[in-house]
Amino acid sequence: MFFRIISAIMFTIAGAVTGIYFSERLKSDLDFCRNIREMFMNTAVIIRCSAVDVYSIGSELRKNRKFQRLEFLNTIPEQYSPESNFREIWINAVKSQKNLPDDVKGLLCDFGYVLGQSDIEGQLESIATLTEKAGILEKNYSDIYAQKGRLYRSIGILFGIMTGILII
Repeated sequence: MFFRIISAIMFTIAGAVTGIYFSERLKSDLDFCRNIREMFMNTAVIIRCSAVDVYSIGSELRKNRKFQRLEFLNTIPEQYSPESNFREIWINAVKSQKNLPDDVKGLLCDFGYVLGQSDIEGQLESIATLTEKAGILEKNYSDIYAQKGRLYRSIGILFGIMTGILII
């Protein structure tokens, strides 16, 4: 009987941990959306104040500690190279980061395409549009996290308890 109670407790804990894990994955997606929106706003400030090239923008973003979770920034070169295409490098770097949701990757690829494509005002307008899209995406992920995060945690605990009761 003692082993059944211990195993019931273990299954309850395992269910709770599983529910928390899936809830945290949703929260991670929401955090990525927040980081992306902040990165867009930060880039707009850099372009407005410094009017630097795309490689310098990548270097500035890499130095910012807020964007450490955006690992693809580390693969962006810091200096111009005639045999490389910045947009291709950016898109390949974004696609190589596995823990980004697909819609966030699409938004980041659009952002990489916008950088350096036109004059300062054109870039700022495009970045403002992408920032709005990132805000909408953030709101969607926030709603999903609010609904499904609690659901995942509750269901995990309930399935753990149910399994524990079946064992007893």
